[in-house]
Amino acid sequence: MFKNNPDFYPTPSELIQKMLDKIDFKYISSILENSAGKGDLADAIIEKLKNAHSSYYNREAVWDLDLIEINSDLQHILKGKGYRVIHDDYLTFNSFKHYDAIISNPPFSIGDKFLLKMIDMQESQGGSIVCLLNAETLRNPYSNIRKELLDKLEHHNAEIEYIQNAFIDSERSTNVEVALIYISIPKPERSSIILDDLMKQEQFREEVHYNNEIVNADFLKGIVQKYNFEVKTGLRLIAEYNAMKPFIISSFKDDSSNTILNLTVTDKDQNSSKENAYVKNVRMKYWLALFTNESFMGLFTSNLREKYQSKINELKDYDFSIWNINTIKIQLNNEMVKGVEDTILKLFDEFSYQSSWDKEFGKNIRYFSGWSTNSCWKVNKRVIIRLNGFNTYDGSIEYDYKVKNKLEDLQKIFDYLDNGLTDDVNVRETLDFARKCNDTKRIKFKYYVANFYKKGTCHLEFTNLDILEKFNIFSGRNKAFLPPSYGKKKYGDMTQEEKIVIDNFSGETEYNRIMSNTEYFIVETSKLLMLT
Repeated sequence: MFKNNPDFYPTPSELIQKMLDKIDFKYISSILENSAGKGDLADAIIEKLKNAHSSYYNREAVWDLDLIEINSDLQHILKGKGYRVIHDDYLTFNSFKHYDAIISNPPFSIGDKFLLKMIDMQESQGGSIVCLLNAETLRNPYSNIRKELLDKLEHHNAEIEYIQNAFIDSERSTNVEVALIYISIPKPERSSIILDDLMKQEQFREEVHYNNEIVNADFLKGIVQKYNFEVKTGLRLIAEYNAMKPFIISSFKDDSSNTILNLTVTDKDQNSSKENAYVKNVRMKYWLALFTNESFMGLFTSNLREKYQSKINELKDYDFSIWNINTIKIQLNNEMVKGVEDTILKLFDEFSYQSSWDKEFGKNIRYFSGWSTNSCWKVNKRVIIRLNGFNTYDGSIEYDYKVKNKLEDLQKIFDYLDNGLTDDVNVRETLDFARKCNDTKRIKFKYYVANFYKKGTCHLEFTNLDILEKFNIFSGRNKAFLPPSYGKKKYGDMTQEEKIVIDNFSGETEYNRIMSNTEYFIVETSKLLMLT
């Protein structure tokens, strides 16, 4: 852990307590730790919050603590502890969220840059800062950055305590002298552009930004840019409202807290400020827009969409940023591997054994002598499924949402296997056209034709037999219906037992055809993903 991270010096417990004693946690609701390491400081912060709010919060309370850590291994440790890691590199971090306190033991080599950015963040809305620096950073201001930092510390009347040998007995020992810095920046006084301009008898004008002017052509960059614009606009409105509040109180009494004009931001978290509540709501809006966008979620089947859309509520605590979007894309890709495999095998089961007891639906499959068992099967060219394309009341043709969703899911499942080789077919447009033409038979889709019957069934006949073969091979290999040597050995090199299975499954000629194009027919789950 230390070899690959020369700047990582875990904060000793005594020094942690010294840092946290600088803050009164009774008045703290939102905290940022911008160089979180493996979570020692975060653990202590949580304990302080629990003790400070013991009469208001139960043990199950969710604390508003955001962590930043650049090392991916340490990120995994933090997430394993249940912490919220919202970014990797603090020096590239940008957020509209306001933190009551920023607490940091940054890398000493760039501690001056960290502290300058912390001061810049708190100057906008006020707040506390507790930071450890190498004492040499302040004692030897040889660079312009260090000189600027000293000016800022003096301007904000920072408390600075120099501590010798603070890390001498720590997990990673060093005898460096440190400076413990505490800064309390008051909330800035808000002025109203509207009031100022009225006083000057000038009409207030705001430059108009149209959507097509603020959205970048690149989808992700564009939607993030639009989010940033919307948050800035809303925060400006809240700032204007706060500045005008003294002039719109409902009474001339000095202690009046009611206003004639109210600005309400809906948020379930009663402890959030208006600003943070607004930012959360906008985040939710944009995360929801992303997770319902076809460019981002187009290849998800309905069950996988529901799984990931259920996570949207968790994302309100994460900035809608390129870094967080990319982090989620990586997570989706990793989880989709298992999801795709489960989806394909679930469809195979639906086509095969789940309906095999029924005389009619039993036609879906052909039994063959499988690997080490006689109870194996493959899906035939013609498949019958329970799917009603008729109105149950008057018998008229009705391809409702259930029909459309089912056939779209089927097409997406086979899309995973197709490698993008087949021309696309829009399922909804095809069904709408069939309904207008009063068609229920021989409706052509991407991989099959469909016939609907009034008894509530749909007969599918595969027109792309290579996709059907690939579907059967994938399912057969994953269910161990086929020998482990399938697709790896030539037919002539197989044992007699293996040849019997191959002969029953497809025959020697078909197997040789598959072996001549294994790159297409034999595929691993991870290669099925085509997320853009």
